[in-house]
Amino acid sequence: MNKTHKIAFTAMLSALSVLANCISVTLSGSNYLSFTFIPTFIAGIYFGVLPAAIVGFVGDLIGGILFPKGAYNVLIALASTLMGIIPALVYKLPKLSKMLKLVISLVICTIVCSAGLNTYALWVLYGAKNGKTFWVYLWGRLPFQLINTVVNGILLAVIQQTKVIDKLLLRITQK
Repeated sequence: MNKTHKIAFTAMLSALSVLANCISVTLSGSNYLSFTFIPTFIAGIYFGVLPAAIVGFVGDLIGGILFPKGAYNVLIALASTLMGIIPALVYKLPKLSKMLKLVISLVICTIVCSAGLNTYALWVLYGAKNGKTFWVYLWGRLPFQLINTVVNGILLAVIQQTKVIDKLLLRITQK
């Protein structure tokens, strides 16, 4: 794939990430069902570390500017950036099936990004002021983070198994 295609797909996935960030569904308080996993994972799986980092960061930054859900938080931006970097690195591992790589990526992203950095960032903004410890705040958010991961994981598994992205990229790069 040439650089022009890669830049175009990075821009398209960044726009989809902004859209996914904006249409997050509030489940409870600061818990959202968000589909930002999908464009960032796709960028990581198919285009590598830098495009994935850009998609995650740009999606969070522009989404936060257009439809803010509170004060902009750099830790959440870092988590969004890592959401693309982690699958990009995991998918470079040899001898593992794509499904196993997806599961490993989802588990790491849930622990590090969703339950870790995002929860810490939101706790600093909201939970600590209410006298909750980080661990109490984490246990309140964890079920919602697991639901979010499972929903996004199922959608990503379907995308991966149907090879819809593979077919699209093959068609575009052959022209």
